[in-house]
Amino acid sequence: MQLNWLKKIGNKAVHNAFVDLCEFNQQLFCCYREAKNHISAEAGICILTLNKEGKVCNINRLKMANVDLRDPKLSITPDGRLLLIAYARKTNHNNGTLSVRNLCWVSQTGHSWSSHREFAAKGGWLWRVRWQQDIAYGFAYSKKNNTIHLYSGDPRRSFHCHQPNALSLQKHNKGYPNESDVLFEDDNAYAIVRRDADSYSAQLGTSGYPYKKWQWLDLGLYIGGPVMLKIAPKVAIVAGRIIKKGKLVTGLMQLNLSNGKLFELGILPSAGDNSYPGLVLDGQILYVSYYSSHQDNKSSVYLAQLDLSLLINKDELA
Repeated sequence: MQLNWLKKIGNKAVHNAFVDLCEFNQQLFCCYREAKNHISAEAGICILTLNKEGKVCNINRLKMANVDLRDPKLSITPDGRLLLIAYARKTNHNNGTLSVRNLCWVSQTGHSWSSHREFAAKGGWLWRVRWQQDIAYGFAYSKKNNTIHLYSGDPRRSFHCHQPNALSLQKHNKGYPNESDVLFEDDNAYAIVRRDADSYSAQLGTSGYPYKKWQWLDLGLYIGGPVMLKIAPKVAIVAGRIIKKGKLVTGLMQLNLSNGKLFELGILPSAGDNSYPGLVLDGQILYVSYYSSHQDNKSSVYLAQLDLSLLINKDELA
């Protein structure tokens, strides 16, 4: 896999990780968690504004006292604003968890942010939202209950459970479904879900509108922190943490949404604590943000640029 370039864009904190990427106002916005370690008592969110050559043009940070802000994600609302969500873990002086909630912020420019607002139900980790017309959808997972629920609405206003137990151990005999992504094509929804029990294999879900009945296909591969990006009818790029030669790395794959066939496109420079990527496609230029510890044994945030036309398996597009 050939990269146009790879740039280290975030390494100020001791631990820089859990990354997302979107395009807004013809610029790239990359968010990630800054902390002392993987699970620290307090952590903030860094939001970088970059040009298309990967130069950092602006930096914003969000912090809350005694709160670990985890796994920030970005999306564009139907009225053209930048929406940021994160999982907020309130901690005590021993790094014990006092409470958890899902929070969101909104910005008109990406350079100044509203106060936070709580959304979705407590007890479930709302991983990511994707917009279909004027409605946002996203899965929240519960490790305790071995299930994910589909939520819908507008995180800034009303966001409620749309379909409980869309994938669960009890209903589908699939243990610990958790991190996820969703994409839409016409009136169909496609979901990819990480699992961390039994076979540890990710699942591909499909559902027609109104997204109440889901069918699941086992992908036969572990995919952590999955993210999807549609590149052609029924075809998506998938990025995430995969196992390669016994090691965890950040991989790019091509996924046939009709039959679940995965084709490995390549491995990004990555090692140790790594992955949780974000994807943006600008014409035929693919941007991938992720974190990795392959340099200096320190988790840092990277931005890669690739030529999609040289990357994809054209034989699998038909």
